[in-house]
Amino acid sequence: MDNDFIFDIDGLMNEGKFEEAIGMIQELDEDEMSDELMFMLAHCFSQCARYREALDVLGKIENVAAEDDLSYHLEIAGANYGLHKYRSAIREADRCIEIDDSCVEAWLLLCLIYQETGNESKFERASRAAKEIDEEAWDNIFGDKTDELAGYDDGETAAVIKYISDTYGDIGMLFPDFGEDDINYKHPIKVAVIPPDREHPFFKLITIGIGAYRGIEITDNGEENIHRVELAAYIPLSGMCDDDVSIHIWVSRIMRQFGEMVQLESSWLGFGHTVSYGDKLDESVEYNGVVFAPAVDDDKKCILPCGEEVEFLLLIPLYEEEMVYKIGNGFMKLFERASRILGEDFGYIYTKRQNLCAGSIKKKWALPRSTMENILDWNGPDGCYATDRITVDNCGIGIMYREKPESKLDSGWRFLAGDEDEEYMNNIENADIFRLNTICNYDPEIIEYLDCPVGSAFYRNKSGEFRPMEFHSK
Repeated sequence: MDNDFIFDIDGLMNEGKFEEAIGMIQELDEDEMSDELMFMLAHCFSQCARYREALDVLGKIENVAAEDDLSYHLEIAGANYGLHKYRSAIREADRCIEIDDSCVEAWLLLCLIYQETGNESKFERASRAAKEIDEEAWDNIFGDKTDELAGYDDGETAAVIKYISDTYGDIGMLFPDFGEDDINYKHPIKVAVIPPDREHPFFKLITIGIGAYRGIEITDNGEENIHRVELAAYIPLSGMCDDDVSIHIWVSRIMRQFGEMVQLESSWLGFGHTVSYGDKLDESVEYNGVVFAPAVDDDKKCILPCGEEVEFLLLIPLYEEEMVYKIGNGFMKLFERASRILGEDFGYIYTKRQNLCAGSIKKKWALPRSTMENILDWNGPDGCYATDRITVDNCGIGIMYREKPESKLDSGWRFLAGDEDEEYMNNIENADIFRLNTICNYDPEIIEYLDCPVGSAFYRNKSGEFRPMEFHSK
């Protein structure tokens, strides 16, 4: 393989065009693939969140990689972290530090892992090491984000903890802990773990800190509704596998991430809200979204010293098919279906449970995920609807319109081929939720119209150009 080709691939990687680089490398014959190109391919896969493929490629050059090759071990560590395989990621990161203890990337990776697993003491040790090497790099990942998050004051914390103890039971542990030595890292969102007892044979995980943020909903008549929430999750003993600690880790991680999302995106969570995670919630499960339900049935309220209420919502993970069903039919229909099929089990988090809507979605997308490129520069909610005529049949976009968003992640944009009849549109399985960037990959010509306000609508004329059309938004 000549150096010009490697130079071109390196240039694409520097420009962030990793999918394009992958495509070029994969067009080569097997005998043209050098170890250097294999490593570059693995790096591109990781940058595109295709971690399994990255590890597969790295495994093929394991025998030729030097034992002290820092880049090789760092790449393996990063891919394992992306798959939430923390033990393997820690082992490889530690190996990087053995090779070069000034490798800030390895220290930062350990910080991320210990942050997500709630290991406060190890997080602090890794943070000290990373800060000594490159404090700015540490601040870029941890400092600014944490500083932006609101936190309860002492009186509010005490009120929430008392409510949790009175309502859910005695707290067995908190992580990260509220210890006096919690100096270098004070994340305002904690997770309380309440162990099982004879009456309640399941773990209860409850957040403390999300409700410090006052999410504000603007109603149709312009009024403001204040939403302060905490999240709860129930993990039954019967639903655990041998590695029962891991389910606590990933559930706690996503609870805190949803809490961060509420503040950083100035949004709010409420009963019946569905949130797509964008990928699997964890490598160990097939869920890729959640829905929120009331966590308690009684009338007891959690009231802060200021007089405002904190609502507690139960986090229930969903499969993709269940999310589509809920969005098309509403939460109560999904809940009725769950009650009929699963009973009380629907409210518990199992590593694996029956899919309520299995088999309802079996589609072959016209554009494979591996071909998608980041071509849209977009700020704000980016969810949208598109029919199968576009994403499966690849017919092109004939109509696009923007209606009032249905959720805080919804842009309001809807895309149709234009030949869908009423019967087709009434079948919820003929459309799906996508990110705007995905639909832009199907038809980049829509990009220039996406900033148009709610109520905008366009059709494609015979010349292939978009023209305004009359549309009454919801």
